[in-house]
Amino acid sequence: MFPVNVMRRCGLFGWLVLWCCVGCVARPAVQERVPAAPDYADPQAWYRTEPETEVAARADVFYVLPTCVWDWQDGEGQWCHYADPYDPAQRAAMQPSYELAAEIFGGRGAFCAPYYRQITLDAWIAGEEAVERRFGVAMQDIRAAFARFIREESEGRPFVLAGFSQGGKGVVELLRELPDSLSERLVAAYVIGYRVTEEDLAAVAIRPAEGAGDTGVTVCYNSVADAAAICPVLSPSALCINPLNWRTDGEPAPLNDSVTVRVDTDRRVLLVEGFDPMRYYEPSLAGLFAVGNYHLQELFFYRDALKENVILRTDAWYGSRKK
Repeated sequence: MFPVNVMRRCGLFGWLVLWCCVGCVARPAVQERVPAAPDYADPQAWYRTEPETEVAARADVFYVLPTCVWDWQDGEGQWCHYADPYDPAQRAAMQPSYELAAEIFGGRGAFCAPYYRQITLDAWIAGEEAVERRFGVAMQDIRAAFARFIREESEGRPFVLAGFSQGGKGVVELLRELPDSLSERLVAAYVIGYRVTEEDLAAVAIRPAEGAGDTGVTVCYNSVADAAAICPVLSPSALCINPLNWRTDGEPAPLNDSVTVRVDTDRRVLLVEGFDPMRYYEPSLAGLFAVGNYHLQELFFYRDALKENVILRTDAWYGSRKK
C-alpha cells in the first residue's frame, strides 16, 4: 500500500495514477485460487440505480457490499476463498443486499456498487489473520472501482461513501487514502457494522459524526443486546453514534414502542434493549456472532433513519457552499 501521506498529498490526478498501479502489487500472501479481476469498464461489473426523480442537489453514492458468499469449489474441485464477481449464483446471493442499500442510500443520486472479489464468510470465521491475509484482493477491486467512479461517474459532484460489514472495512481503507481534493467533496461516509480504530483516526482526519447534519464526517455503529455479544473482529471501535437520535452520549431513542437504542459510551457500541435476542440469532454464523449480536440487522433496524439522513447531509453539504 502507498503511504497515506503520499496518497493524500498527490492530488486527484496523481491519486488516480497511483491507484491504477495497485493491481501490480496487491496479491494474497499464500498462493490461492483467485478469480479473475473484474473489468469496471464493463457495466456488468456494477449494480447501479438512478434516483426515481431528477434532483438538483445530487450526490452519487459509492457503496461496498457486505460478505455474501461462503467458500466454494470451482469446476476442478478447488476451494476458493473469494467471490467470483461474474458467477450467476453468487451474484444472485448479493442481490438482496444491493437492493436494500440502494433503497437507503440512493435517494439523491446514482447508486454505484461494484461486484468485487470479497473474501468469504469462512475467512471471517477463521479470524483476523485470515481476513488481513486475504483482504488485499478485495481491496484491489474496491480501489479500482472507486477510481473509475470518481473518474467516470461523479463529474466533480459531492458523493457519499457507504459500506456494511466487509464493505465498511473497504470504506475505512478508502478514507485512510482519500486525497484532500476528494475529502472536500465527501458528503459523509457510512461505516456500518464495522469499526474505526484509534489508529485510523490518527492516520488520517476521519472526522467523527457528532450530529444529524454535519458533513464530511464518518458515521459508525455496531448493535448488540449486551456487552457479552460484542464481536471481537468488529471491536473495539473509536466511533459510535446512535442513528435514531444522532447522539454520541447515552441518551436512548425509541426504535419502536417496545425497543430502545442507546450508545454504550465505554465500549462504543449500540445497546438495543427490548428484543428477544434469539429471534435474530443465526446458528450458521455462531463462530462470528453470539446470541444478542445484531450485526445482520444493522441496516434493517435503522433503514428509515439512514435514508432520511443521507438526504439531510446532502442538503447540508450544498447549503454550506451557498454561505
